[in-house]
Amino acid sequence: MKKCLLNLLTACLFVGTTAAQTAQPEWQSQYAFGKNKLAPHTYIWPYQTESAVKTGDYEHSSYYMSLNGPWKFHWVKNPDNRPKDFYKPSYYVGGWTDINVPGNWERQGYGTPIYVNETYEFDDSLFHFKKNPPLVPYAENEVGSYRRTFTVPATWKDRRVVICCEGVISFYYIWVNGHLLGYNQDSKTPAEWDITDYIKEGENTVALEVYRWSSGSYLECQDMWRLSGIERDVYLYSTHRQYIADYKVTSSLDKEKYKDGIFALNATIEGTATSNAVLAYSLEDTSGKIIFKDEKPIDNRSSNHSIVFDQHSLPDVKPWSAEHPNLYTLLLTLKNADGKIMHITGCKVGFRTSEIKNGRFCVNGVPILVKGANRHEHSQLGRTVSKELMEKDILLMKQHNLNTVRNAHYPTHPYWYQLCDRYGLYVIDEANIESHGMGYGAESLAKDTTWLPAHLDRTRRMYERSKNYPSIIIWSLGNEAGNGVNFERTYNWMKSVDNSRPVQYERAEQNYNTDIYCRMYRSVNELLAYANQKEPKVYRPFIMNEYLHAMGNSGGGLKEYMNVFENEPIVQGGCIWDWVDQSFREIDENGRWYWSYGGDYGPKNIPSFGNFCCNGLVGANREPHPHLLEVKKEYQYIKAKLLDSRNLTLSIKNWYDFTDLSSYKLHWQVVSDNGIVIADDIRTINAAPHTMVEITLGAVSLPSDVREAYLNLSWVPVEATPVIAADYEVAYDQFILEGNKNYHPRDSKLSRKVKIDIDNETGALCSYKYNNKEYLASPLVLSLYRAATDNDNREKTGGAKAWRKAGLDKLTQRALSCQVSAHGGRSNVELLNANGVKVGTASFVYTLKSNGTLNIETHFVPDTTVVTSLARVGLTFEMPDAYSNVTYLGRGENEIYIDRNESGRIGIYRTDVERMFHYYVRPQSTGNRTDIRWMQLADESGEGLVFRSDTLFQFSVVPFTDKVLDDATHINELKREGIVTAHLDAAQAGVGTATCGPGVLPQYRVPVRNYTFKFIVSPLK
Repeated sequence: MKKCLLNLLTACLFVGTTAAQTAQPEWQSQYAFGKNKLAPHTYIWPYQTESAVKTGDYEHSSYYMSLNGPWKFHWVKNPDNRPKDFYKPSYYVGGWTDINVPGNWERQGYGTPIYVNETYEFDDSLFHFKKNPPLVPYAENEVGSYRRTFTVPATWKDRRVVICCEGVISFYYIWVNGHLLGYNQDSKTPAEWDITDYIKEGENTVALEVYRWSSGSYLECQDMWRLSGIERDVYLYSTHRQYIADYKVTSSLDKEKYKDGIFALNATIEGTATSNAVLAYSLEDTSGKIIFKDEKPIDNRSSNHSIVFDQHSLPDVKPWSAEHPNLYTLLLTLKNADGKIMHITGCKVGFRTSEIKNGRFCVNGVPILVKGANRHEHSQLGRTVSKELMEKDILLMKQHNLNTVRNAHYPTHPYWYQLCDRYGLYVIDEANIESHGMGYGAESLAKDTTWLPAHLDRTRRMYERSKNYPSIIIWSLGNEAGNGVNFERTYNWMKSVDNSRPVQYERAEQNYNTDIYCRMYRSVNELLAYANQKEPKVYRPFIMNEYLHAMGNSGGGLKEYMNVFENEPIVQGGCIWDWVDQSFREIDENGRWYWSYGGDYGPKNIPSFGNFCCNGLVGANREPHPHLLEVKKEYQYIKAKLLDSRNLTLSIKNWYDFTDLSSYKLHWQVVSDNGIVIADDIRTINAAPHTMVEITLGAVSLPSDVREAYLNLSWVPVEATPVIAADYEVAYDQFILEGNKNYHPRDSKLSRKVKIDIDNETGALCSYKYNNKEYLASPLVLSLYRAATDNDNREKTGGAKAWRKAGLDKLTQRALSCQVSAHGGRSNVELLNANGVKVGTASFVYTLKSNGTLNIETHFVPDTTVVTSLARVGLTFEMPDAYSNVTYLGRGENEIYIDRNESGRIGIYRTDVERMFHYYVRPQSTGNRTDIRWMQLADESGEGLVFRSDTLFQFSVVPFTDKVLDDATHINELKREGIVTAHLDAAQAGVGTATCGPGVLPQYRVPVRNYTFKFIVSPLK
């Protein structure tokens, strides 16, 4: 059956290609997705030695030649103006410029980077074109002509030579020494041509003619920068005339106990030799011990051989998982009759299973939680990512407790899979198919069978290239392309060739052609509804392929998602959108740098979806955003609850799937609210995966001068791993221990008097002086608004639109009455927006005590006919920027919001205003801290103000005014005015994920009601 399906696919591709339209060039046809390419296969790089196979070092083989580096380059806006004969070696390109390969040409000074999300960038009046598949604009279609020379080593004489282009977008023709090899679409899987008959001794010429847009662009409508050119490696490799053309590894586990490994291997030998040959393999463990080996003779009467080796069982195999990425090494050697090696290749092998079992997704027979993120390939070169940057990505992912990556939305560079195999990261590999711009209805290309060959080709090429990577646990048929016969057929084909992994497709929803229900951006309530669905009865796990849209200041509500993941067995996690901001670092005309986004290049009417490309857990430079720390906390595998605060009895849940807690050390300590460590110790605890244990640390007596203390738990590995150091904290928890609530530190007497002043017109505190020094740079006023976050601007319930509609962003106070005395004063004010409309009233009671302490009690009454939503309720003021040193007792030390609160630990933190400010790509509200007991602002000499409250509060201090933050579209527009802006909040809304997904949950909004709150201000002594 499998052979029949493969033959059917091959016939389909052949008929489709030969039926290419003659009225249009190949790049305008959905059938012309390749010509003369080698059949897709696993990587069969010819290694120099067996040891090189073990280290994966194919690039230093004498039979490998990189063509990366400078190429001669010519670029035109119109195909008719391209240099048509440039591929001929005689054509002079000495006057051409150089361009770096790999690297998109828009990042090297040619053309315009365009960022759009759901639409086709060329479906726009700027290009005088409306979408009309398979056609794309002609006159405006840019063409890049690439050329370089190479010299084949003498040792390659009489050998087969192959050229490989790992990724070129979107369509290209390729020549060697003036001979047309063929053409290719699909920018994300390798295309190869046998050039043996077209190369010569000495200098050879290779040329590529690359088109920005082609019919293939209709299947590459992903949410990313639309860029062009050679964006991945180009290289040559050489094999003997008879060679290993492909191989498939089976490395599974028995489905009863999941203890014994199951190994099988089949290979394809192609080409001819003068004598019979032998194909041998060996499978080695990490110590180099050979576990299995075998060899089979090859009869050279045929040029194509399918070799099937016997299946073996390996008792008590070391299985591969994200927690324990145990890898074996497969060596494949093709030898001639004299025993001389003709071709040596191989790969890493991991024994594991990936299956749906009893409605749950299981790895090695164990239901797991997918704690993942989506990852686009992005760097300052465009979509060319260096090995060093890939290593940085996986290091950060592992350090922040991610166990899964979805390759969004295309197969990625081969080195990424090697890293995931080596360091342990589950991979969802996705076919390079997204036709979002056609919608999901009748026009969807999923329903148009003329596009079936292209869908099948992209799916097949993904599978054949990546089939042997153990880290790939799920195949994805594509993204946001509607559903129809084409995805039914690709699903059927994938299931026919690989029964070792589930296959998913989000747009299939609950139709048959997905093994996983993987809808994106579902709310907690929708997850629960699926878990309790009776009709139709659910039989597939729910794993969101995208959720928790991390755009700007975001990530609110992850705690609620994790609660469902951990308590509803059929809901098994998801992948956060997404990993890295797709932004570029640019310098403006004044020499100030900033991060760019959609619409920053080209004319004002360029198609653009703004900064929607900036939704990563890390910045483009891989600097973590604050919400990544919340992800690390919620994704952690060890979680504790305090059962008894007297004897410090804890229940500890081991959420690891394959690791006993004895692999980690528990460091615990009790710290007082004045920062003194009262008790600490180290424990080792045994707990099998998925089990819970109770432990008692013992009673700890708190001193009488401690109002509260904090039990801190911190887990570190017993032994270091390649990505996690032995002192690296992988999990933590904190619990508040009640002390002497009646204890109050005695206020010392001030050497000078505090003087205040209240503005008669606004009722606001406009002056606070100590020792004749003024501390306020602006009046202290009521604040109901915040500089809008990206999520605030897209909030469906309330949010920035409602705040601005009510005029909360331009609020003024008008005193109705104002009474001032030597000991304070009282004012009653009405709150007016810019149109003079009253949005509410407030009263301020100022009480100045003899010790210099100023109590400010505020009572706020909103006008609910005008105000329907609040960002915050609190006080704001400015101080000179000399007072930039910040100390506080509360949650830190990272930025925290009320719905992103779990990552903060209560403690005494010392920082400064600049460190508290996080530079999101588009400036917005930032720097908040929660559960604050007290906060102080000081200058370098230690003078300043301290702020307290009888109840917990929130605060932020930033080096810009709120207006500057709200008006700026890029960080180079932020202007310092010699002040710091402080907010003291009785309440502030969470951040949610409304840019794409649920907004702020009801429990994290600020209710529109009356508020009474008090802050206590005093000078630092």
